[in-house]
Amino acid sequence: MARRRYRSSSIKPFLFKITLLFCVLAGGWLFYRNIFTFNPQRILDTSILKEKTFGAKPIEVISPRHKIKAYLIEDNTNPIISFSLLFKNAGWASDDANKQGLANITAAMLTEGAGNLDSQAFKETLENLAIGINFDASADDFTASMITTSENQQKAYKLFTDIITKPLFASKDMQRIKDQVQKSFIIQKEHPNSVLGLYFSEYLYKNHPYGRNPLGKWENINKLTANDLRNFISTHFAKNNLIIGVAGDISAEKLGTVLDYMFGSLPSNSSINFVRKTNIDFTHSPKNITLPQASGQNISAFASQGVARNHPDFYPLYIANYILGGAGLNSRLSLAIREKEGLTYSIYSFLSLADKSSLIRGGFSCTKENFNKVVSLLQKEWNNFGQNGVTKQEVEDAKKYLLSSYNLRFASIKNLSEILLYMQKDNLGLDFLQKRNENIKQVSIKDINRVAHKYFNTDKMLSVSVGQF
Repeated sequence: MARRRYRSSSIKPFLFKITLLFCVLAGGWLFYRNIFTFNPQRILDTSILKEKTFGAKPIEVISPRHKIKAYLIEDNTNPIISFSLLFKNAGWASDDANKQGLANITAAMLTEGAGNLDSQAFKETLENLAIGINFDASADDFTASMITTSENQQKAYKLFTDIITKPLFASKDMQRIKDQVQKSFIIQKEHPNSVLGLYFSEYLYKNHPYGRNPLGKWENINKLTANDLRNFISTHFAKNNLIIGVAGDISAEKLGTVLDYMFGSLPSNSSINFVRKTNIDFTHSPKNITLPQASGQNISAFASQGVARNHPDFYPLYIANYILGGAGLNSRLSLAIREKEGLTYSIYSFLSLADKSSLIRGGFSCTKENFNKVVSLLQKEWNNFGQNGVTKQEVEDAKKYLLSSYNLRFASIKNLSEILLYMQKDNLGLDFLQKRNENIKQVSIKDINRVAHKYFNTDKMLSVSVGQF
């Protein structure tokens, strides 16, 4: 289920956030790669969560006055409360064509002061009260998180409400954020990962909004005003596109009252630009693009057709991809190209589940001397996987890891509230936490080989590479 990345409760500098964003866009996906540079099985074998069955069942809370819904798991183990929420379809892909960058600028500015607190006072208040509030804009959604101690929860609710109803948007803070974004445009041109990510998105999506620069356009950003940001909030933050997950030291009755207090003043309906489904032609030519650029290593990103989270093929494809490119050093791609041949430090694949585009994506890096060899072996392993499928032992090993590692996701209250959030967005149902592992167990080797044959074929793969050729 993991497809989104989250920040810690502290507010990170905007320049760092967008620099990291483009490393992700390149297909480098550092989290996915680095998580397997150690032995994950050793963690599972020694974890106190190894044998734990997740028994807590979420409940649906509906606020008494405004009928605002949230999923809740009450956990009084620690005096901490975590809110995860999103405004659906309010991400940067829905920005007006002449205001590209508006969603990201709004996300950055929302923690720059609210109510009667300027930027510095606001951040000092958060720090002194141990409250974490963060906003972000993905292509699809505008997300937010809040974590607080039980002792300071009322102050946290007040601060968050002030942010979305009385943001400051001071001109000096706006200019500082714009200056940071301008520097990030320069970084994009210098960083091979950014070059790769931008070109790959444009190559895949053409004129679709997913093909835009996620930073936006500088000529648009430079003209944005505080009124533009306020108008964004008034049209994009509404009850009908609000999804909320809550976990921690709060009762259902209390949460209902809090939901009315925090979100009751929002308009009933949003007014957001419609973003259509993508229509990628995976058979068109040229299928493999190379962009010459001075770089220490050649880097490559590739993609083929995937499926949505609620598609019948999702679980078989999830397991199939894990075996081929998702199991870190133990994946077929890594064993064949990294371990056996020593041609690359990292090669991987993952399921990308954007709302309007479901893909199997991946990437690798290597020296220019090894590039053609890696490409040839990647194509060979990819096609062999599609033609011959998986072995019984591979399926058993994959299921063992995917089942036992799942409990590690519940190690923090923040993770849990995020899972509750996306359970609702993906329509997985209140009983998903109890049914997920059973869904994995029920997938047969026949199902996996069926989807392997259906989705893994290099004739339907597109790639872009940056480096020296």
